[in-house]
Amino acid sequence: MKGRMALKKHRLFYILMIIILALAGLNARLFWIQVAASGDWTEHGVDLVQNSVIQRAQGIVLDSGRGDFYDRDGIPLTGKEQTVLVVFPVHASSPEQTRMDDTNIARTLQVPVEQWRAFSTGLKEPQIWTTGDKPVNINEAQAKQIEALRLPQLAVTKLKQHYGDTVLASQVIGYIGQNPERITRQFTDQFHRGELQLTSKIGGAGLEKTLEPWLQGIGPESLSLFTDGRKRPLPGLDARWMSPHNGYYPLKVITTLDASIQSKVEQAMRKLQVKEGAVVVTDASNGDVIAMASRPDFHPEHVDLLHGTWSNRALKAAAPGSIFKTVTAAAALEEHVTEPGEMFRCDGELGKYGLTCWNKQGHGLISLEEAYAESCNIVFARLAERLDGAKLQEYAHKLGLGTQIGWTGPFLQEEQWTTWDAEEKGQVFAASTPQQDGGVKAQTSIGQRDVLVTPLQAANMVVTLLHGGKVASPRIVSEMRFRNDRLMEKLEAKSLDGLPSGISKATSGLLLEWMTDVVQYGTGAALQSADWKVAGKSGTAQVGAKSGEERVNQWFIGYGPVAEPRYAVAVLVQNVPDGTKNTSIPLFREVMDVLAQAEQSGRKAQ
Repeated sequence: MKGRMALKKHRLFYILMIIILALAGLNARLFWIQVAASGDWTEHGVDLVQNSVIQRAQGIVLDSGRGDFYDRDGIPLTGKEQTVLVVFPVHASSPEQTRMDDTNIARTLQVPVEQWRAFSTGLKEPQIWTTGDKPVNINEAQAKQIEALRLPQLAVTKLKQHYGDTVLASQVIGYIGQNPERITRQFTDQFHRGELQLTSKIGGAGLEKTLEPWLQGIGPESLSLFTDGRKRPLPGLDARWMSPHNGYYPLKVITTLDASIQSKVEQAMRKLQVKEGAVVVTDASNGDVIAMASRPDFHPEHVDLLHGTWSNRALKAAAPGSIFKTVTAAAALEEHVTEPGEMFRCDGELGKYGLTCWNKQGHGLISLEEAYAESCNIVFARLAERLDGAKLQEYAHKLGLGTQIGWTGPFLQEEQWTTWDAEEKGQVFAASTPQQDGGVKAQTSIGQRDVLVTPLQAANMVVTLLHGGKVASPRIVSEMRFRNDRLMEKLEAKSLDGLPSGISKATSGLLLEWMTDVVQYGTGAALQSADWKVAGKSGTAQVGAKSGEERVNQWFIGYGPVAEPRYAVAVLVQNVPDGTKNTSIPLFREVMDVLAQAEQSGRKAQ
């Protein structure tokens, strides 16, 4: 019995010795790979601390994992992919091999060898092949030729840049950037869990900011190559994708924008050299924003915080001038202080208020309808005398002015949530303004003094009239979808809550008819040449002096086609020298022609 026990002990001892020797052999092999094979010997032995992790992966991020934006037809507005060449800092076995590889690569890329060597020599980390600081798109033929070279330092793959060279609706989308203070304040939990660092980029404006919690994603996708300490690829370990492998993230944000229309609206603003201003195109059926453009130009990768080019002027309140006469007319008609057909006299000024008409000679005897079409200041000041100041404010609210109108509602268990960033409310009267003062009412009635309106509100006011006084709450986002296109959340179109009951259908219809008169014989007569029959209202607002020169805002709002309204549009050309040729009317015509052509193309496609 004792002999058997001794035998078992000896066997156990031998087994343990075999295991120890095997582990020692494995350690020796790892030592050779990590240290000896690297050739990194010190003069007095091996620096084990420095070289203990020589075997490493060289990686490059090709997709940040952040969610992207799409237009209403699924066309990407951010995150467009392109095929690129990733170059790893891998050393060839000999100088002769390096020269041969360089020649073959340069021939494939169709560039001089010197240009390739200037890029590739001395690389310390993986880089994308670029010319002029821009990634070069690799075509299918080049990709096949590069693959045939079988060079471990090259990998053809997809790159998804969040922002391309040009970004449509850039102020709507906004930008991402570092904001340590906001990370610790707003995203405390993610910060403590290590999901966000102080250096992480988060949304700084626009949809990027308002949708930040959903756009963050769950991690980047990268391409890595495993090498030893001398930057030689390890056999059997090719370039590999590192990815969270999640079918649900990053999310897709489906906007209401039409990429083609948006692009052409922006082109129209460039064509007419609009330096400051905005254009808003809305769907007449529900108020959805089809296009929203703001100037000055802005690119999300070049943020000028000092001059604020990232600010979306379509959401910023500006002096509206005579487009506000629509509110004054609605209030006067609804309160029965006038009626269609009433005649007024305009002598060009209203001395007791120091108010003048743009027509210095005066319009003479003029009807209410004609006064709207020809934008007579004196007639609307006379109407304001008959109205309580509070009524002007009340009817402005009934038409969706003086309040935030962008879509707001419950979303993913949140009590109240909106897609709109920094939308301003605008105003009719400032807090300290005496609303009953005759001069105040006269100036207010023509959209001057304290009155401020956003282009979004102005376009939506036209939609309100087209819906018989019912105020829509415009959407800019319609859906949130998972990566696999499964619906996450739908933001339904809806009316604006919390407003006093709107104006009557009869008054709405009458004002729409008067808008056709503006184009038929009034201040918008130049629009008779548009591809569609359109209607609208002009406005010019004094905004004070800049550099010693008086400045004005030029507006035009309206709809088209008149027979079957499809779109409501607001155009603002801002801070132009007084007396400058009106740009808002030709810009409105350009935009309406874009819409008419889009409708025509759509019918042909069907």
